[in-house]
Amino acid sequence: MNKFYFKEDNNFLNIHQKSFLENTVMSNNFPFYFYKESVEGDNNIFFSHMIKKRPEIGGEWNSTYKDNFIDILDTFCKKNNIEYNEILRCTINLTVKTTDKKCPTHIDHPYYHKQLLIYLNSPEDVKSQTIIVKDNKIYKKIKPEQFKGVCFDSTEHYHYYPQKGYRFVLVYTFR
Repeated sequence: MNKFYFKEDNNFLNIHQKSFLENTVMSNNFPFYFYKESVEGDNNIFFSHMIKKRPEIGGEWNSTYKDNFIDILDTFCKKNNIEYNEILRCTINLTVKTTDKKCPTHIDHPYYHKQLLIYLNSPEDVKSQTIIVKDNKIYKKIKPEQFKGVCFDSTEHYHYYPQKGYRFVLVYTFR
């Protein structure tokens, strides 16, 4: 059986990528769109900038910033010796306090993929962690810290909604 892949990296973005994320993505002029549920049926609102749609809903690129986001993924993968052939999905999720404390446990696709989360801010609520579940047990609790990247094989995971402030996460799935 293959070993489960997990990699955490706090220092992979270059100065231009950080500037793009801070001054463009997290600016008052970057478009985010309202969604009524974070996981199908959960009724927890969030905001998203869909860079590349899931293959299940067309898979097309949906952002003029496509090249910037491909560059960020390539930088992480090159530094951490990860090869990929296809970006399945890329989005930025902006979450806020909702009626639930956490989103439902889920897997992003029903087939094998790797996932990369890049935290774009250090949320005011440090308890708004991502929890990775492996074999029905908590495998890792990830504290969100600005510009930290966390990559892992497809598995169940969930996150806690911030109870104050907001949480920005850039999400990639790829294979």
